[in-house]
Amino acid sequence: MKNRFVVTITDVNGSKQYNIRQYMKQIVLYVILLVVVIFFFSFISIKLLLKEVKQIETKRDLMQQEYLKINEKNEQLRALVDEKTEELVKVSDRIEDLEGIVGLSDQTIEAPQDLSLIERVDLARITGAQKAFVMQLIPNGAPLRGSYRVTSEWGTRVNPVLQRTAPHNGIDFGIPVGTPIYAPADGVADFTNNGYNGGYGIMVKLEHSFGFKTFYAHLSKIVVNKGDFVQRGQLIAYSGNTGRSTGPHLHYEIRYLSRDLNPRPFVEWTMRDYTQIFEKEKNIKWQSLLTMINKLAEIQETPVLLRREQR
Repeated sequence: MKNRFVVTITDVNGSKQYNIRQYMKQIVLYVILLVVVIFFFSFISIKLLLKEVKQIETKRDLMQQEYLKINEKNEQLRALVDEKTEELVKVSDRIEDLEGIVGLSDQTIEAPQDLSLIERVDLARITGAQKAFVMQLIPNGAPLRGSYRVTSEWGTRVNPVLQRTAPHNGIDFGIPVGTPIYAPADGVADFTNNGYNGGYGIMVKLEHSFGFKTFYAHLSKIVVNKGDFVQRGQLIAYSGNTGRSTGPHLHYEIRYLSRDLNPRPFVEWTMRDYTQIFEKEKNIKWQSLLTMINKLAEIQETPVLLRREQR
């Protein structure tokens, strides 16, 4: 009985005994121990896995927060890019308008579309500067602001006072007495007469560059003195009804080397229609004048030309 293990089972039918060898007892103990060990390690593993799962969930939450922050920044950057793109489009449109004003859009200067925006700005600025220089010194535009009505053109007409055919050396603007009159170009006041001046009445004469002069007659008041230098757009007088006049108006003349010119093309001359004056006024050697002015602008053109050559 030394190596045996007796198991007694009792029920209503009686008792029964079972004899089990000792090694079977050890096997059972080992199995129970194995189950306990497996359960223990399973418990520990589950705890570790749960801990890792919790850490992963925490990292996931942090990553989601970072993702939301990045999305928010992307939206802000996208909005900023859209805003800057819109501004760039507006700037490009304005440059196209400027190119149209200075005449670049109608020229073939090495395809301006291939130039960068900065180069286009520089080129437009240089071309515009040349034209603005010409128009700063040569009379252009009407010598008054706002709306106006031309009551008599330049040329031969029936004089309303003398009632006979006579040359009309200027153009008449039908405007109320006291309308401000402005210089159409830089110059110097050569004649300012507040007294009797024949048919012209109160009159101002401005002498401009390159042989041009402008006359302003039938004024009511003069605000510049003889010898004063005036700038384009500066107030020089007020319109009136003095001298040989049948009503309030401004008589405006343009003369070149003592020859009277039709003021109409000069009044209609603008930066956008820059070349029309050269086609309509044939009594001036425009080519030699523009050649001289363009030479003065060559120094300003050099930086853009250098940048274009380096591309």
